[in-house]
Amino acid sequence: MENYTEYIDDYFAGNLNPEERKNFENQMETNKNFAEEVAFYLAAKQALRQELADERKQWFRQLASENVTLSERTTSAPVRKMWVYRLAAAAVFVGVILLAWNLFLQPSASPEQLADKYIDSHLENLSIKMTATLDSVQEGLRLYNDGQYDFALRQFLDLAKREPSNDVPVKNLGIIYLRLGNYDKALDYFHQLEKYSLAANPAIFYQALTLMKRNKPGDREQARKLLNVVSKNDLDEKETADRWLNKKW
Repeated sequence: MENYTEYIDDYFAGNLNPEERKNFENQMETNKNFAEEVAFYLAAKQALRQELADERKQWFRQLASENVTLSERTTSAPVRKMWVYRLAAAAVFVGVILLAWNLFLQPSASPEQLADKYIDSHLENLSIKMTATLDSVQEGLRLYNDGQYDFALRQFLDLAKREPSNDVPVKNLGIIYLRLGNYDKALDYFHQLEKYSLAANPAIFYQALTLMKRNKPGDREQARKLLNVVSKNDLDEKETADRWLNKKW
């Protein structure tokens, strides 16, 4: 397991900048090894710090009374066994600390913050197929990835008129309007997308995402209903929906 001790220290000491804190918290959700190391760190720090400090004082007093050198004492079997027992006890707290992280220590996130995090990590850039020439879809995606949302919007609006049976421009128009902050328009296109028969249709998840981002009165309740539909019907982005449904917001 990689040693994250200094990184974890900096987080709990408040030494990380906002971007680094965001990355730390994302690692807690997605990297099991990292989460376990944080748990062990917290267990050792919270459960053993005071007890070990008291024991060190006791050992030094015992060393002085017995007139035994520190090197002899620290290499003795009883002391080594005691440390093993203490570390094993800390490991028992791993599950408890992970639960505490999820319930108490992890900073709470609003629906809008959850939506922002998803948009930044999944919708910042859209995948472009590497081909010799760019077709209308790929050109629209290139414009989107370059941040030229207005030009991308025109590209996909034109394509949607020419190919009304094509779901791709409908989905991308919803995403572009979402990025532009026109949430009503985004919802309109994601509702349209729901009508297409696709093997993996993200329409309902994107509707929930848009409502979370808009965050008007009643939006979060409707978003949770939609996420439940995604979860129960094993729709596209079920894992994300399940993770969000487990959070309090």
